[in-house]
Amino acid sequence: MGMIVDLIDKIKRYYSFSPSELRGLAISTIVIAFIISFKDWGTEEVNLAIGFFNFLQAMLIVAVSIWVHVSVQRVWALGTGYKLEWKMWNIGIFLGLIFVFLSNGNLWLILPGGFIVHHMGGHRLGWFRYGINFYSLGIIAVMGCVGSILLAILFKTIGGVVLSAFIQKAILFNLAYALFSMLPIPPLDGSRIFFGGRMLYAFSVAGIVTISILLTMKISILIAILLSLVIAFVLWILYYIFFEQHTWAGA
Repeated sequence: MGMIVDLIDKIKRYYSFSPSELRGLAISTIVIAFIISFKDWGTEEVNLAIGFFNFLQAMLIVAVSIWVHVSVQRVWALGTGYKLEWKMWNIGIFLGLIFVFLSNGNLWLILPGGFIVHHMGGHRLGWFRYGINFYSLGIIAVMGCVGSILLAILFKTIGGVVLSAFIQKAILFNLAYALFSMLPIPPLDGSRIFFGGRMLYAFSVAGIVTISILLTMKISILIAILLSLVIAFVLWILYYIFFEQHTWAGA
């Protein structure tokens, strides 16, 4: 109970976003919304009314999705004694624009940014307290991807009741966001997970990729979750047997 009260207090005191973070989130949301709505400005010729409406819908999807992704990481970071700061990745945003133009809207590249953390020494009682713990950062990064997958699951649940192109795009975007976030390229989450531990990365990427594929199929959500956990565990074991144990043996 005390841990929950402590976390609630940390959220109240440290959760808020700085002006630079809000500016980066706003720019990322606008650009990525343009990317995912690129093909929705008319079928044969540009229709400004239809295009702008689809762009606003895309902005809502992207804003909620990025907020959930970053918020899950932010709260988890506070719980482990870090204050998370989100930073937009200018190169990633620029590459996304290039790819959407080159592919005529057929290829999304979702690379909004990543995070850095500030060590809160006075708030890390009971945890490793002497500097940055890379494994902890890896877990924080994973939780953002998990948040995106959970949001996709929520939209898929709603989509089972309400058939909507908006819901389908929200599902697809969150799955794509989770997958791109797993790339082991700084400053993306995947780089934090990889340097946090190769075994952690192996399990995480196997699980995220598997459930992303399964959630696009017409199977129950529960089966998709359970099957993805089983497949991730099997691939994790195989990775250890064929790769990781040989690395440690040669060390």
